[in-house]
Amino acid sequence: MRIAFGARKHRHAAGVGIFLFLVALVVVVTACDGARTYQLTISSASGGSVITPGQGTFTYNRGTVVQLVATPEDGYEFHSWTGDIGDIANPNAASTTVTMNGNYAILANFETEGGTVPDGGGGASPFTVGPDNT
Repeated sequence: MRIAFGARKHRHAAGVGIFLFLVALVVVVTACDGARTYQLTISSASGGSVITPGQGTFTYNRGTVVQLVATPEDGYEFHSWTGDIGDIANPNAASTTVTMNGNYAILANFETEGGTVPDGGGGASPFTVGPDNT
């Protein structure tokens, strides 16, 4: 009787140990995954600039909603955001948001008042802006 009762205790202790290990593993994986950060690279074509968050590369936690505000120079108007725009709320609005679910490179495009996109505007990627991308 004593041997059977002792074996049951060990099986119960082993089961509790495995359960606690799995709980700890889930907590660690969730904590690591929850701390994921992404890079947002913002640039602008000729005719204006991005004032919020600015131009350059910024780091945000996953899921952060980032305000984007582009301002045209005199004689220009905002045209659209291009690049990695899948998580931009409205790619055609000068003031919009992007939800950080990955690394993004985004370009603000401007056109002259009246509708002509200047040389270098309208490219699909902020890293390949040039006369061939109009």
